[in-house]
Amino acid sequence: MSDEDSKYLDAKAEIDKSLVLGTYCMRQFGLTFVPPKNSYVYFRDKVMLIISFMCILYHISSEIIFIAITLASSPKVEEIVPLFHTFGYGALSIVKLFALWSKREAFEQLLRDLVTIWPMPPMEPAAQKIKDNSLAALKFVHLCYFVTNLAGLWFYNLTPIVVYFYETYQGLDAKFGFIWTSWYPFDKYSTVGHTVVYIFEIFAGVTCVWAMIGTDLLFTAVASHVCMLLRLLHQRLQTLAPEGPQDDEANYHHIVENIKLHQRLIKYCMELENAFTFVNLVNIVFSSVNICCVVFVIVLLEPLLVVSSKLFLASCLVQIGIICWYSDDIFHANADVGLHAYNSGWFRTEPKCRKILVFLIKRSQKPIALTAMKFTNMNLMTYSAILTRSYSYFALLYTMFNDNVSAGK
Repeated sequence: MSDEDSKYLDAKAEIDKSLVLGTYCMRQFGLTFVPPKNSYVYFRDKVMLIISFMCILYHISSEIIFIAITLASSPKVEEIVPLFHTFGYGALSIVKLFALWSKREAFEQLLRDLVTIWPMPPMEPAAQKIKDNSLAALKFVHLCYFVTNLAGLWFYNLTPIVVYFYETYQGLDAKFGFIWTSWYPFDKYSTVGHTVVYIFEIFAGVTCVWAMIGTDLLFTAVASHVCMLLRLLHQRLQTLAPEGPQDDEANYHHIVENIKLHQRLIKYCMELENAFTFVNLVNIVFSSVNICCVVFVIVLLEPLLVVSSKLFLASCLVQIGIICWYSDDIFHANADVGLHAYNSGWFRTEPKCRKILVFLIKRSQKPIALTAMKFTNMNLMTYSAILTRSYSYFALLYTMFNDNVSAGK
C-alpha cells in the first residue's frame, strides 16, 4: 500500500470517527453510506427503511386527522395547541428522512470529497491544535445533542406508565394512557388495541428521533469540518513570507496552494448548501411553531408532562441552534480569510504574489452563506428571529387562552 493510499484510509477513518453517532442513528432506520456486505444486509436495510418511513407517515397522518376532529368538535386553544408540536416534530423528521434517502449519493460524495482535503500529519503544532480543538468540540456537541433527544424521547415513552402507577398509588381511578394523541381506525381502548397502539407509538417516536438526530449530526459534522479547514487556511496564510530572506517562487507556490484550497472549500460549501437547503427551510418553518406550542404546554397545561415537555423544548432550541451556529461559523470563517491574508507578510513578497493575493482577499469578501432555499441565511440572526417569532406566537396564544378562561367564567 502506497503512502497516499494509507493517508486516504487514515483520513477516512478520522472522518468516520467524527460521524459515529450520526451514522449509528441512520443505521437504526436502515440507511447507511457503506455498501452492503451481502444481499441479506441490503434487503434488511431496505425493509427497515420502508417500515420506518411508513410508520412516521401514518403517525403524522393520524395526528392530522385527530387535529381536524378536535377542531370540528371543540376549537378551544388549550385543546388544539398541545397537538401541534408533536405533529411538527414528526413532519420535520419525515422530511429529513426523505432528504437523507433521496440525496444519499450527494452526501456520500460530500464525504468522499472531504477525505481528499482532510489535514493529516505531519502538521505544525498550531495547525494540529486547531484540528484537535475542533474535533473535541464537535464530539462534545454531538454527545449533548444525542443525550438530550434520547432523554426527551424516553420521558415521553414512559410517561403513561409513570402516570398510571402514580394515580394507582394515590388511590385514583387510574387509566393507562397513550404517548401521542392520534386517531386510529379501530378501538384503541381495547386490551389488544391499546397494546398495539402503545408499541406502535414507541416505534414511531424512536424512528422520528433517529431521523432527526442522524440528519442534524451529519450536517453539523460536515459544517464543523469546513470551519476547521477554513481556520487552518487562516493559519497557513499567516505563515506567508516570514521575516528573513525570501524565496519568491516558494511564496508564489504557497499563495497558489492556498487559493486552490479556498476554491475547493467554496465549492464544497455550495454542495453542502444544495444538499441541505430544503431541510433548512423546513427547520425554520416548524421550529417557531414547535417552540411556541411546547412553551404554551409547559406554562399553562399538563403539569404531569412538564419534564418531557422541557426536554422537548431543550431539544428544539439546541437543534435549530447548532444548525444556525455552525452556518454562522462558516460565514465568519470565510470572511476572516481576507483578514488573515492581509495580516501576513505579503509586503515582503514580489508584485506578482501581491496581485494574486488580492484576488484571494476579494473573493473572501463575497459571503459564503448556507440558506433556507434562498429565503434567508442560516445564521445566529435567523436563530434570534425564530425565537422572537416563537414568543410572538406564544403571546397571541396566551391572550386567546385568557380570553377563553374569562368568557368561561
